[in-house]
Amino acid sequence: MEDKFSVQFIFKDYIDFFFKQKVHASGYPERVKTEQDKDQYIADYKTNMNIELDKDKIKLDPPARLTAKLNLNSLWGRLGMQSSNKDKYALVNSPEEMHEFLSDQQYKISDIMCGSEKALVRYKQTEVAQSKIPKAVNSVVAAFVTCYGRLMLYELMEKAGNNLVYGDTDSCMIITRRPGYVPSPDFVWPQHLQKPLELEMGEYLGMLTDEVAEKYGSGHAATRFVSPCSKTYSLAVENLESKETPKTFKYIMRCKGFGLSNKTKDTVNHDSYVDLVKKRLPNISVPTTQFRGRHEGGVDLITAPKKLSFVYSKRKIVDNYETREWGYKEPLIP
Repeated sequence: MEDKFSVQFIFKDYIDFFFKQKVHASGYPERVKTEQDKDQYIADYKTNMNIELDKDKIKLDPPARLTAKLNLNSLWGRLGMQSSNKDKYALVNSPEEMHEFLSDQQYKISDIMCGSEKALVRYKQTEVAQSKIPKAVNSVVAAFVTCYGRLMLYELMEKAGNNLVYGDTDSCMIITRRPGYVPSPDFVWPQHLQKPLELEMGEYLGMLTDEVAEKYGSGHAATRFVSPCSKTYSLAVENLESKETPKTFKYIMRCKGFGLSNKTKDTVNHDSYVDLVKKRLPNISVPTTQFRGRHEGGVDLITAPKKLSFVYSKRKIVDNYETREWGYKEPLIP
């Protein structure tokens, strides 16, 4: 008896659906200008991705794009998550329901708040109830996809070498030769840029994209970067076609644990990051509003300072702000 197997891509429809949404909400690339360009753009997606785009739906919509991107990126993590044993609440309408809660072995009652007609029960599930693995959990798929993503990230980081200035889950910031820049005949490229870095760029799934050019246009490039600690950085974007003096920049900033707003821009900015790294400032103090719950009930609104400091413990800083792995030793023979 011959066994027959069929290969099915169980996430294909999911990926195609949300990737199509993301492409629609991204609008046309800057290079697409005429109706003929639009038709060719749609035809290329059909050829390369087997996705049929709707011409009338291709328009820039940042919220819809963000939603589609989150759905594409969060699926794999959800597959690896088992619901942690957090407090749950149930509204009980009768003494019979309350008796069921109190006598059922799968519930561990933490608190009961009684009202005139109903009661609110706070509980956790016991270990017996938690031993059942949810059907939506598949640690093999979650591990495979996320590990494969890391392998691709490490491959890119290795290719970038000392030109890598920052790396995160799905992105890298790399020093490269400026596209279209033609230096003077006597110009000598720095050692780390002697050989152009060849990267496979494109707009299809699995290819690298230039997020600066995608957001600001091809005439812009990131020319300055600073990072005082993990998941905290500032990228200065310059309009290369502008003749303004002095130069003006747009900034892409992240600050872990701090909300960036008009209230914080005078203290948390590119220049203050530079001051932290160069040890001109010990820290940056930012007033933050926090909500604190009382044990007896109620909420207090507290204003307290949070401090941002220069912290770099993942690697060893050497000369000229370059870094090495902990335990790295210079070769005996240069």
